[in-house]
Amino acid sequence: MGHSLVPFLSLGWLATLTIALWFIQSLRSYLRLRQFPGPPVAAWSKLWMMRSTLHGRMHLDVAEACKQYGHLTRIGPNDLVTDDAQIIRRISAVRSPYTRSDWYNATAFSHSLNHVFCERDEERHIQLRNKLIPGYSGKENLHLEQSIDDQLTGFFKLIRENYTSSTSSFRAVDFSRLCQFLTLDVITAVAFGQPMGFLEHDEDLHGYIANQTAMLPIFEWFSTLPILERIMRLPGISQLAMPKPTDTQGAGLLMGVAKRIVAERYGPDKKTRPDMLGSFVKHGLSQEEAEQETVLQIFAGSDTTATTIRTATLFLITNPMALAKLQNELDDAASRGHLSSPVITYEQALSLPYLQACVKESLRIWPPVIGLMQKVVPPGGDTLDGRFVPGGTLIGYSGWGVHRDVSVFGSDADLYRPDRWIEAGEEQLLEMNRSMDLVFGSGRYACLGKQVALIEVSKAIAEIFSRYDIVLIDPSRPWQSVNRNGLFLQSDMMVRISGRESINRSQ
Repeated sequence: MGHSLVPFLSLGWLATLTIALWFIQSLRSYLRLRQFPGPPVAAWSKLWMMRSTLHGRMHLDVAEACKQYGHLTRIGPNDLVTDDAQIIRRISAVRSPYTRSDWYNATAFSHSLNHVFCERDEERHIQLRNKLIPGYSGKENLHLEQSIDDQLTGFFKLIRENYTSSTSSFRAVDFSRLCQFLTLDVITAVAFGQPMGFLEHDEDLHGYIANQTAMLPIFEWFSTLPILERIMRLPGISQLAMPKPTDTQGAGLLMGVAKRIVAERYGPDKKTRPDMLGSFVKHGLSQEEAEQETVLQIFAGSDTTATTIRTATLFLITNPMALAKLQNELDDAASRGHLSSPVITYEQALSLPYLQACVKESLRIWPPVIGLMQKVVPPGGDTLDGRFVPGGTLIGYSGWGVHRDVSVFGSDADLYRPDRWIEAGEEQLLEMNRSMDLVFGSGRYACLGKQVALIEVSKAIAEIFSRYDIVLIDPSRPWQSVNRNGLFLQSDMMVRISGRESINRSQ
């Protein structure tokens, strides 16, 4: 009888010991960051973050938490988040001792080699950036603007032939889908000289968009709970679950396309072209590195730019005063011969103040990239907002909060109002621009694709609203939009598009 109780007593002691160790560890974690307030459960577990991840509300919940608890808010046992632009710039500064956390591991495409966005080794990250900068800047991509113009022309051809309504015909279209087709073709044309063909075929080729929609929620869980990502990379599991270049659809197929196109630029019979990939090769990127960077361009660049074009369109067509001002500015420029045909030049777009105000306000009100993108406090710790933050703490970024800061953007920061960029005084405008620039990151983590994105968005918004009148079919349900791992999955933006009376434009 006594011997039969031994296993149960042993299990009891083991359970007691486990609970005691968990309690001690949790207490240590709680005390370590006790000076930072936050949701009560966040001090003891990641349940608060898990709930936000489940509902696709991380961007909204962390912004509300910062508003309630302060500029540095605790959202997990070892996790802080900030909506203070000054703190974010300090963390990302060129000589900052902060480093990227394992949040970034979930964005990797390969087990053996990281792309520039997920590279956590700071020295290698700098080396990669230096090789990539010339290609992204446009200085070595001689046909950058023309590549964008060509795809915009295809975009408008598709609308004209298939989706323009008139007094005698009504055609509904999911504008969110058209925007994704446009940006996918733009980024592939810019990256390696040829579009994928989404606009030409007017369909989600090989299920890429559907696959991305399915995969992003999984990647978000990997970022929130990095242990899941480590499990996924175990031998046997990763081969079954992760996308591969041999796949026939989705992200894997895209990896295969990138692999094939990149291979043409290397070896004895290599092709040399003056595009972005050509610049990468010229500056010493290895073949495998070029494959990783090309996939990153397409995956990240197409989604974020599409989000901004959709946002600008939605907020303008639901704001008649702002829309009228923009269209009057565009019509006036066209009548004076300051809008080139068939597509406005970027130089012309930059000269239109209200257009640029609309671009900035669209980026501000709905930042296209708002993941936590957590950084690690250096071993010696740091003092932020007057309080000491221990080394090893993770600090995330509340993009939604930063760009709705009333001390920077005014008491109506929650409203879409492009005029704020026209009315602001010199000092306020400087501060607004500095904060808005954080949409593209800062310091050594600044987005390499910023210039390409601004060219594309400026041209797209100008051309859309100089050519068309757009009306929501159901204003009570303008779109479906959910945040996943810092990117927005947007769909069902059903609109009616009709042509505007054209004004002769310069050639």
